Amino acid sequence: MEQNGYTEESYEAWRDNASEGAGIPDMELPGVDELVEKKLLLGVLADAMDSLLPEERELAMKVFGEQIPVTELSQQIGGSRRTLAFRKDKVLEKLRHFFREHGFDV
Repeated sequence: MEQNGYTEESYEAWRDNASEGAGIPDMELPGVDELVEKKLLLGVLADAMDSLLPEERELAMKVFGEQIPVTELSQQIGGSRRTLAFRKDKVLEKLRHFFREHGFDV
């Protein structure tokens, strides 16, 4: 274990739930409230993506999800970078509108 960077002190700190004081990042599991909130937010995000047209959803997944630059994506699909950037801005505005309608401040 010591070859992998673990020491007896780090194990004891983890066991005693005192890892922060020993310089080890917090290893606690997230609370139920945090998990429920994340699940709700992911549900809202899924609904927002479902509200887009299929080509808009694909654009959003590639540009925002996979973080593919607009220039690179335009080269991949053989379209104009300016047109694709305009469409990206329209999709972003649709998503902002969706979130505002559902009570999120974006």
